[in-house]
Amino acid sequence: MLPSEPPVSHATLRRPRVLLVDDDPSVIRALWRVLRKHRPQFTVNAASGAAQAIEALSDLTYDVVLTDLQMPGGGGRAVLEALILHHPETARVLHSSQLGSLDPFHRQQAHAVLAKPASEAEIIAAIDSALLRVASEPARRVG
Repeated sequence: MLPSEPPVSHATLRRPRVLLVDDDPSVIRALWRVLRKHRPQFTVNAASGAAQAIEALSDLTYDVVLTDLQMPGGGGRAVLEALILHHPETARVLHSSQLGSLDPFHRQQAHAVLAKPASEAEIIAAIDSALLRVASEPARRVG
């Protein structure tokens, strides 16, 4: 069963923002549909790779970034590292079919980790959990 209400995010005067990052357009569309269905109040943007995601992060503040791990251009690791260094207040969710290749440091730095394919309930639970974890953390910068 899906929770009916998402946790409160850092966005108090605007709709929570989610950035979806995946080089597979069908995955982006599927994630987008899940969020539209279960979290219609979220503003959802997408990036097709690490470089585009990092650029998007410089343009807007996001509450959650859900990124694939394996992508060209540094992949999800590059996105995760940019979030850790420059946007520690942003919830970080990793989504991949190759989680076995995720090193302990990156696994620890993610607020939630999802194996592909994930169910709608797992996706929403991961995003909600990541938002709650960030809300309970003191703001910090690594590095």
